[in-house]
Amino acid sequence: MEVRDGHARGLILQVLPSGRKLWTMRYRHRGSQRRLVLGEYPTLSLAKARDACEDARAEIRNGGDPAGERQAAREVPTDTVAALVKEYVAKHVRIKMRGATEEERVLNVDVLPSWKDRSVRELTRRDVRALVAPIVDRGSPIMANRVLAVVRRMLNYGVRNDWLDANPASLIDKPGQEVSRERVLTDDEIRRLWRLLSRQPTTAERAAPGRKRSKGTADDPICPVASPLAAALKIQFLTAQRGGEVLKMRWRDLDLDAGWWTIPGEYAKNGRAHRVPLVPEAIAIIKAQKKGNQEQEKETDEHSIDHKKNDCVFVGIGGSVRDRAKKAPSRIARVLKIEFRGHDLRRTAATKMAETGVPRHHISAVLNHVEHGARVTRVYDRYSYDAEKRIALETWARRLQAIIDQQQPGKLLPFGASAIMPERA
Repeated sequence: MEVRDGHARGLILQVLPSGRKLWTMRYRHRGSQRRLVLGEYPTLSLAKARDACEDARAEIRNGGDPAGERQAAREVPTDTVAALVKEYVAKHVRIKMRGATEEERVLNVDVLPSWKDRSVRELTRRDVRALVAPIVDRGSPIMANRVLAVVRRMLNYGVRNDWLDANPASLIDKPGQEVSRERVLTDDEIRRLWRLLSRQPTTAERAAPGRKRSKGTADDPICPVASPLAAALKIQFLTAQRGGEVLKMRWRDLDLDAGWWTIPGEYAKNGRAHRVPLVPEAIAIIKAQKKGNQEQEKETDEHSIDHKKNDCVFVGIGGSVRDRAKKAPSRIARVLKIEFRGHDLRRTAATKMAETGVPRHHISAVLNHVEHGARVTRVYDRYSYDAEKRIALETWARRLQAIIDQQQPGKLLPFGASAIMPERA
């Protein structure tokens, strides 16, 4: 039931079936009839309802639409950056990107705090620059480049899926200047690094109640990272593969009898499966991890074993070295007092192979690089270079051992000699 007020135009007392009484006001906006709820009687008296009605009329005369504005405020916007991020992550990042974890982290840490409730269609180039500028100011220009790249990919997805018409990040230059790193470890640094990775604490040097973990001496420091991670770094050096690929090494991908490790396409950076020859030194390191895992399984309750994690060579039951992998090079650098990053191992191995005469395209095959030659040649050239890769890594293993033993380069066998050498035991 509705009772109209004869004093204020459009004011109505609406009586609901439940007995509640609401003051409402009817008006027209752009040809459409609207109803504005003013309040509930008797909380809102007749006099106050008339005043509220007059205030609303004044707003309407100035072109306002109080009922429409109130409805818009209640509606959850669907074109926000937060909504786009949710769809982008679910339908693209987690399905098609190998670096999904880092992509999500950048979006959650560097993008959403500033843009969460912004309309995607209202973003401008100035907004994009304002997003990355504080990252540059805090001394992280390279990270600012990464954030810009993530934003550009997300907004490109938005353009393809009709969230917005144009990408405001498409013509913005990188805020940080990136220089290709050329660091190659010296022979002395290689010796010190290998010795450190092999120097795990003895029982007396381990942490115990009332006793801190020993750091060793200046001439004989103890490795600051756990044994599985030190072993992974050695494998990275011996195989010249990427650190992330080494840490994902699984027992199912290994043929230790034949000396091969197959990196699945989903783990490789370029998406191509890659066969990596394993020299005897690498096989010995990997077998030592299997022994350590088996001993740990005997001491662990069967119900607490994560068999998915246990399939990984360098992942112990109950934890993963991947969580500490990014910090390991900086910890090693502090102990050795040298500039060192994990990727320097791969670059150094490739450089030393070249110094021993390994052909460049054989090194490229070892590194699993994508060739930039004619596309038709790349399509039809399916030769695996397995024999050449094995000779290259065996040559590098001998060079590494000579460096560790402080032999002169002239005592090394030339590249290709291992092809006619009897196999080592």
